[in-house]
Amino acid sequence: MKVVIRAGGIGTRLWPFSRKTQPKQFHALVGGQTMIQEAVSRIRPVADLEDIYVSTGTDLVGVVGEQLPDIPLTQVIVEPALRNTGPAVGLECILLETRYPGCTIASLGSDHHIGKPEEFCRLLQVAADALHDMPDTLFTIGVKPTRVDTGFGYIQKGDVAATVNDEPVYAVGGFKEKPDTERAKTYVESGQYLWNSNMFVWKARAVLDLFAEYEPEIYASLQEIGAAVGTDQEAAVIQAVYPKMKEIAVDNAIIERAPKVATLEADIDWSDIGSWGALTDVLPVDENGNLLNGNVVSLNAKNVTVYGGQDKLIALVDVDNLIVVDTGDALLILPRDGSQRVRDVVAALGDRDGGDRYC
Repeated sequence: MKVVIRAGGIGTRLWPFSRKTQPKQFHALVGGQTMIQEAVSRIRPVADLEDIYVSTGTDLVGVVGEQLPDIPLTQVIVEPALRNTGPAVGLECILLETRYPGCTIASLGSDHHIGKPEEFCRLLQVAADALHDMPDTLFTIGVKPTRVDTGFGYIQKGDVAATVNDEPVYAVGGFKEKPDTERAKTYVESGQYLWNSNMFVWKARAVLDLFAEYEPEIYASLQEIGAAVGTDQEAAVIQAVYPKMKEIAVDNAIIERAPKVATLEADIDWSDIGSWGALTDVLPVDENGNLLNGNVVSLNAKNVTVYGGQDKLIALVDVDNLIVVDTGDALLILPRDGSQRVRDVVAALGDRDGGDRYC
């Protein structure tokens, strides 16, 4: 099994900590390792180093090299432009299928917290084993919900399609976009829905065949890249062809259209740490619900998340439900339960002259 760690995202909801030049996956938000280092470390029981690849943008190749010195640059898949996860997955599949015909790929995120890595690796192996008899099936890792949450997409469990290594494999009944609170409550209470973690195990050939059927223009571009793999024109062809691809998420491109999709129910203490508010899912809070990092004085503060440095004192007095993030050149303050609005700040900065200074 080949493992691809997808590390091309920007992580706008964790601004101003997460920037274009060093997105959240390259920061240590939970523990001593950065998130991408943790992503590689936790899959080592099921993948040798020579089978681990990292997919990232051109501007981030240097950071990948610094943080993952044991991964050779020949195993870094370079995306010349941000085209969303559809083209990114297509690129990793055409490169690896051309080099290793018939290969299985675990396509995983680089910015997740997984508190039960052994169980995660076990489920990856279950999916890889299931592909021996179900090679045309796309396997998703569906996370068992621990609360009502409107920030995730949901996977509807269908009937048990197979049992592999004593683990039930569920046919997917459908994918649901991020729901409102009432609908999310219904999903969770039913026990028939899982959070969509956007982590997959599949045969590269099956993915490419689906692109051929549902996104033929992307597939034609992938075929052009595939013809150059292993030649001295490989990098130049990727550079020329990839930015012209349609920008689309892999879910919309093929997964939601595919006739054979299965899911494994994962109880792995998972969080995508997609926002400042989500940090309290994985890091301990004090008796007042506060998560305080940096040089902080707190007087009657409740339910406050602070990320700052040691050079500047942050004093909190009689405040509730806040996020405060200080990176020296930028200061973010907003309600903790409104942490999804950070992306609106990044969008507004992008419209300003010199917005790149802060993004």
